[in-house]
Amino acid sequence: MALLLVAFAAVGCGGDEGSDTTATSDTTATSAATGGGTSGDPVIIGFAAGMTGDAAAGDVPALEGMEYTVKILNESGGIAGRPVELIVKDMKSDVALGATVANQLIDEGAQILVGPAFPGYAAGIIQAAAAAGITVLGGTSTQPEYTRIGGAKAYLVAFGDNVQAAATAENALEQGYKTVYTLVSPDLSYTAMLPVFFKQVFEKGGGKEIGTDNFTIGQPDFSAQVTKIAGLATQPDCIYIPMFPPDVTTFLTQLRAAGVTAAVYGPDGFDMQAMLDLAGPDAEGVLFSTHGFPTPGSRVEEWVNGYTEWKGQAPESSALGGLGCDCIYVVKAAVEAAGSSDPKAIGDALATLENVQVVTGVLTYKGTDGVPLKTVTIATVKDGKFAFVEERIPEYVPPAQ
Repeated sequence: MALLLVAFAAVGCGGDEGSDTTATSDTTATSAATGGGTSGDPVIIGFAAGMTGDAAAGDVPALEGMEYTVKILNESGGIAGRPVELIVKDMKSDVALGATVANQLIDEGAQILVGPAFPGYAAGIIQAAAAAGITVLGGTSTQPEYTRIGGAKAYLVAFGDNVQAAATAENALEQGYKTVYTLVSPDLSYTAMLPVFFKQVFEKGGGKEIGTDNFTIGQPDFSAQVTKIAGLATQPDCIYIPMFPPDVTTFLTQLRAAGVTAAVYGPDGFDMQAMLDLAGPDAEGVLFSTHGFPTPGSRVEEWVNGYTEWKGQAPESSALGGLGCDCIYVVKAAVEAAGSSDPKAIGDALATLENVQVVTGVLTYKGTDGVPLKTVTIATVKDGKFAFVEERIPEYVPPAQ
């Protein structure tokens, strides 16, 4: 967390150009100090991160996983015997700043880039990277359009929103829920399309949407939306809300205060400690899709425990941080498959990867459009803690739009 505090201080003092949020010397020094057995030129990964603004919800926890995994790899031989360096620059969730930050990372030697959460912030980064023959991974993004929005092929590391919404809709149907009320925000494709995908699968399975309403990301008060729901003549069996803290916690508090007891479903944005800290008992029983869970003996548990021991505190999000770990392991698999850290070779190898063991599961790109085949985890809040429900691959996935 100290590195993040330094990062935010740097952003506060900086101008419009991207700013470094962590130093590569930390990982290089770790390799040298521990005798990791690495040699030769480093494998350099650039992270064009939104450490502030909307993308920070995914990019801040992702950085924790990325830094931890770089440390672990450098202690155990790096990638193909070579040290790993991570360069991070803050693009501040600013669309206009993306290409500038990408070019800075490329100028500093990055051989592959990890882009910010949400495709709207990534287009310029993907375009700049493509011009240099460098591939972009989508980090914590789940929007299928990420793979094509920059006019060149990019890759998600997470499942797509159509997949995670399908998984939660199928769970709701299995619970016997017949009706759903959805909230939609046009501010991001994430908040705009998730409820659409959920509705498509829910109605295909025999359910019905009985109402919908709009919201704005970051709005401080959801009383207008809650009043509409509470005033319905027939209450919905469940509600689907594509939110992340603090929006979801404010909504839940006001929803339960209004006496609405419907089950609440949501996406991976729920899977943050702030959900428990800010919503308290009002979060009890919510169900959400996520990327993995620290069940006993799992790789997610291993990374969470390792990070906690390293930093003296738990990561901000086991799942979103786990995706940060996955980014590094995907690069490792591509470099090893290519037998080279040449950017073009890495990009070519990515398209052939299949059954790659990452922290949050097993990932395959071969035969896909850049959205990997991955299992979805369903989790809930029980007794004030996150609890595992199930893992599933949806039977029906609506087409990405």
